[in-house]
Amino acid sequence: MKNIIGLIVILFFTQGCANTAFFAPSKAQTLNPDIRWIESESGNRIAHLWIPAKEDIQHRGFVVHFHGNSGHMEQTQEKVDWLAKHGYDVMVFDYSGFGHSTGSVGDRSAYLDAISILKHIEKLQTHIQQPTFTVATSTGGNIFLRALADNPINLDGIIIDSSFTSYVDEAKFVLDKGMFGEWYSWIAHFIMRDNYAAKEFVATLPEMQSLVIHCESDNIVPIASGEEIYQQLPGNKNFWRLDTCNHAQAMTNAFPDNQKRIVNWLEQAAPLVEAADSTAMPYQVANTNSPAFTEKEMTNKRSSNSNNMKDQQPLGLARF
Repeated sequence: MKNIIGLIVILFFTQGCANTAFFAPSKAQTLNPDIRWIESESGNRIAHLWIPAKEDIQHRGFVVHFHGNSGHMEQTQEKVDWLAKHGYDVMVFDYSGFGHSTGSVGDRSAYLDAISILKHIEKLQTHIQQPTFTVATSTGGNIFLRALADNPINLDGIIIDSSFTSYVDEAKFVLDKGMFGEWYSWIAHFIMRDNYAAKEFVATLPEMQSLVIHCESDNIVPIASGEEIYQQLPGNKNFWRLDTCNHAQAMTNAFPDNQKRIVNWLEQAAPLVEAADSTAMPYQVANTNSPAFTEKEMTNKRSSNSNNMKDQQPLGLARF
């Protein structure tokens, strides 16, 4: 009996504490000179990079990427940086505690960072009169969808890749796969929390063009999670069940056919409208310590090579 009481006391005081261990950030070894900064509502400074579209093709809009629970933006930008070849400016960023962003990792800080990024996107939209899209990968989908529900903005389309909407459910799924996992996976309901998760909020999102993609063979986030997101999303939406791919890899260069489909979807979601030339228009990065610069100057900026620093592994959980 004493052991049972002791366990109950431990679970009570540790409830939700494991959410921080859910994240496995990497720190970049060298500072990319192209990094810019945003002051986040988390109280931290968020590092981000702007990858400009190729100059010799029609500019079609800009895409902002919300990456998953591990690595840093220069390691995960492979999911979206290829869109620059198709006329899209691409913005990638790191949550608090990732890469060069300051502060500590956690579900609350990541949520507040996402809110800040959405507000930053709104400021960008006043300068760049082009379609705006977001891509959210794995844990990034959970973070993004909850932030968008609480801070809705106008977007021309969203892509949710290999995602889930509950830290508790995802932790339970991973624990269930372990040896004798069915005996202890229930503990996820005590050590995890969904205070900043999207599960109860997806249906409240504003209607917009949405694409949910998920690999059938994903053994980290079950495809049922993607199907649930698709069912809850309002508005015009599509769901792609993809084969021969692993978790969160469907948009990388290893799958060029998927990339072609993504480009076609983006073009259909927001058909190109000829806009006035804006190459000489000053582009001010909001809330940064950097001076204004033009879009033409941005096209001379390129992200430095990714630093392949070995990731930490989060408390028995895989890379989401």
